[in-house]
Amino acid sequence: MDLLINKLEWDSEFFKFIVGEIVGKIQNEKDIENIELLIRNSNMKLAYYATLTELPSFVFKNDYFDIVMVDKKTIYTKSINPDLEISPSIISVDSNPPQIEQLVHLAIQSGVYSRFNIDKKIGKDKFEEMYKLWLENSISRRIAKEVLAYQLDNQIAGFVTLGEKNNRADIGIIAVDYHFRGKGIGKDLMSSAEKWFSNLGYHSIQVVTQGTNIPACSLYESCGYKVEQVMYFYHFWKK
Repeated sequence: MDLLINKLEWDSEFFKFIVGEIVGKIQNEKDIENIELLIRNSNMKLAYYATLTELPSFVFKNDYFDIVMVDKKTIYTKSINPDLEISPSIISVDSNPPQIEQLVHLAIQSGVYSRFNIDKKIGKDKFEEMYKLWLENSISRRIAKEVLAYQLDNQIAGFVTLGEKNNRADIGIIAVDYHFRGKGIGKDLMSSAEKWFSNLGYHSIQVVTQGTNIPACSLYESCGYKVEQVMYFYHFWKK
């Protein structure tokens, strides 16, 4: 398959410069030259590249790009257990929650391992803006079916966003406030999410995280999730 670069409209609008994704498999030095030509012709500043295997060392020895490995995207899946229960501490977050600033803070906490935070060329402000938008679009139900929050002592201790991908139940953001960790809230959120999806007739569920996010991986594995796929994400920055 020949290498292609597709412009990503949303990312380009958000970052205010042209962003694309590299499609195909990089196999040799000629491929790097072809990517450089494609990026130069499209006036692109940043391109994402995803692959099932790590890039070989020769890729990084080039005069065209700064290349950063920013994520080891890990997809966890499991069959839904219909016998679970929704915790009595769980509430549904409506479209205009009074705790919006607390929820935004939690969303940003959840993204600490995100590739948009790992890549320092993105900038902290843009990373935080992205996660704020993700949360707001989830609460408004534009990109999520439901948002569940864990309420403890009249505070939001954590939340989870619920959606669908490829006809499968999908957990988007899950966050537990630093001050409330170690109390089993993450597990309660995961179990409540699973039961919520079960009530809608879903039979399988997935959650995507970063392979370097050991606390998240440990939580999902403790809830019975297994790794389905690992993908390596790179950012190609034009020099």
